[in-house]
Amino acid sequence: MNERTSAIEPAPGDVWQDDGAHGAHSRSWQAIGAAGAHASNGLQNFIAVVLKRRWLILGITLAALVIALLFTVFTPPVYVARATFQVQRDAPRVVDTQGATQTSTTETDQAFLNTQFALMTSRVTAQGIVRRLNLATNRDFIGSGTLGGIFQNSGTPSPAELQQAFDAATAKVMQNLTATQYGTSLLIQVQYQDRNPQMAAAIANAAIDEFIQDSIERQFLSSKYAGDFVGRRLLELKAKLEKSERDLVDYASHEKIISVTDAGKPGAQAQSLDSASLNVINTAAVTAKAQRLDAEAAWQLAQTSSAGALAQSTNDPQLNELAGKLSALQADYQQKAQTFRPNFPAMVELRAQIATIQKQMDAQRGKLLQVVKGNYQLALDKEKALNDQLTKATSQVLDVQSRSIQYMILQREVDTNRALYDALLSRYKEIGVAGGANSNNVSIIDRARAPGSPAWPILWLNLLIALVGGLAIGLGVAFLLDFLDDTFKMPEDVETNLGLPLLGMIPKLEEDETPLGELAKARSSFVEAYFAARTALQLAGPNGAPKSLLITSSNPNEGKTTTAISLAQSFAEQGKRVLLVDADMRRPSLHKMLGFNNAEGLANALSGERRALDVIVHDSHGFDVLPSGPISPNPARLLSGGLRGLIADLETRYDMVIFDGPPIVGLADVPILSAAIEETVLVIQARKSRRRVVMSALRRLRSSRSLIVGVILTKFDHRSADYAYTYAYSSYYYSYGDSRAA
Repeated sequence: MNERTSAIEPAPGDVWQDDGAHGAHSRSWQAIGAAGAHASNGLQNFIAVVLKRRWLILGITLAALVIALLFTVFTPPVYVARATFQVQRDAPRVVDTQGATQTSTTETDQAFLNTQFALMTSRVTAQGIVRRLNLATNRDFIGSGTLGGIFQNSGTPSPAELQQAFDAATAKVMQNLTATQYGTSLLIQVQYQDRNPQMAAAIANAAIDEFIQDSIERQFLSSKYAGDFVGRRLLELKAKLEKSERDLVDYASHEKIISVTDAGKPGAQAQSLDSASLNVINTAAVTAKAQRLDAEAAWQLAQTSSAGALAQSTNDPQLNELAGKLSALQADYQQKAQTFRPNFPAMVELRAQIATIQKQMDAQRGKLLQVVKGNYQLALDKEKALNDQLTKATSQVLDVQSRSIQYMILQREVDTNRALYDALLSRYKEIGVAGGANSNNVSIIDRARAPGSPAWPILWLNLLIALVGGLAIGLGVAFLLDFLDDTFKMPEDVETNLGLPLLGMIPKLEEDETPLGELAKARSSFVEAYFAARTALQLAGPNGAPKSLLITSSNPNEGKTTTAISLAQSFAEQGKRVLLVDADMRRPSLHKMLGFNNAEGLANALSGERRALDVIVHDSHGFDVLPSGPISPNPARLLSGGLRGLIADLETRYDMVIFDGPPIVGLADVPILSAAIEETVLVIQARKSRRRVVMSALRRLRSSRSLIVGVILTKFDHRSADYAYTYAYSSYYYSYGDSRAA
């Protein structure tokens, strides 16, 4: 047996070409599949699944359409009535808040609208609608069956039954009443749906009327609540003000503090009687000091002044008169001195008169000095007395001021309470005025009218939804089934999951076609597929095709026997001496397909009963066949005997020995065969062989150190695959036919 070589795995996308007569036109299915996978694998898989499960998808879609049609026909129509109204945000305020302004923004607008939506669809509004339209006893509204279940007696309903009917009607109104924003405006649209179009319009209009009434009542209650609250606060503040005033008076009385300012004015400073006296004494002391300074200046001036000067400064009438006489006598004397001598009697008389007047003036000057001095002393004494009083009063005032701190605190509390009371009293009057003039901030834009056509069900919309939903469900089920299907559906699944090269992709035969019949056709796609597999097998190793080759599969009926026959014929067409050995010694089938007698064969050769050359059959397809022979009770022991020697002998007589082996799973035969044979090819049936089973079979082969050269994918239906394989399949055979014709 030839030395075993490593399998060379082709890179994804490689194109296998035959070096024979077909030339470049004969491309393997592996290469075509790889090219399609690389082009658009995701889209191809999607189309493949859709094509494979198309009847399932179509059935689910048709079922959805039928259900939608029946639902539309048998569902009672529902009518929707709509009314539009506007709610002013800035309604007249009951209590003005100065300095607080609201800026309208998108967030505040949406919050305002959401508040109105909640008010419109509230239980209070629904209960008002039920009362307004008397819906609790309307059999057309809540259903005669519901009322019949509530009103058990034929007589007058009990209060409990009436309440139950009222609650049922309220619940139905709340369930079918909605409020939404009208477009992008700040208008509100209220909608009500009912099977009766007139009832739907009546309830929609009643909802707006009830909303308006509730709004007015809320404003009135708000005014009343505000008035009651402010009234209570007024009483509290009045009592607080009176108490603070009493505390102020009691403290002032106890501390002997008498306010001499307007205590009724906020912020007035309180002064005690001592403070007032201090102000008077201080003023008198300042005046006395000024008088003392004037008297002192007069006294000092009088001491240094002559009688004449003193007469001028004091303006004394007597001294002024004497000064006038003295001046006249002196003037007369000076005039006469020019004429008479000093001893002249007239002159002596004048001097005597002058001396007499001077004595009189000196005497008067002395009197005046005593008067000025007396005035000065009086002013000095008065100043001293006032200063003593000022010192005493200042001490008293400082003592009072230390006791007036609490007085001022109490005074400020009185002022604060009075200001709060006055402000709240003014607000209370405003509330009284506003409470008597509640304005409506809700305006109706459009009232609801009875709709002429139902809003639901809509046939075309239901059919469209059913179509889309049916397709979605159908696709979902199809892809779920495809996901749960772990078989090998596409050629790339082989390399992705097994890590082995794909040697060939054999098309699935039609029901009226047989493998041998297709092998007899020179231009059959079946033949060409095995021709491509033969080419890939020759290129798998550096030395070309192996001397011995095992064809096996994980389970029976996956096409391994057909593959063995087809490869034997394909290699024989190249002029090689090929021997096909039926190595399935448990369920042989090669002799049935080729029409040989299986009385003698491999079992006889291994047991030594016959020579292998004596039991070989020459087939008309161009290769020899070694049947399996009689079924052995223990094929594994028989194969473990002289298998290697037999293979070595056959390899000297044939260019290639192909073994049609048994399935791998559950049998010990294949590991023995693969260990003795040069290379092994694994056959996998498309959309049947399960990945878990195939991978388990591969583990068994690899445990025996088998050289697995690649995989052949059989019974591949290109019509259930993606369009890339279908297109490649068709175009290849058209071009192949043209080249043959040429």
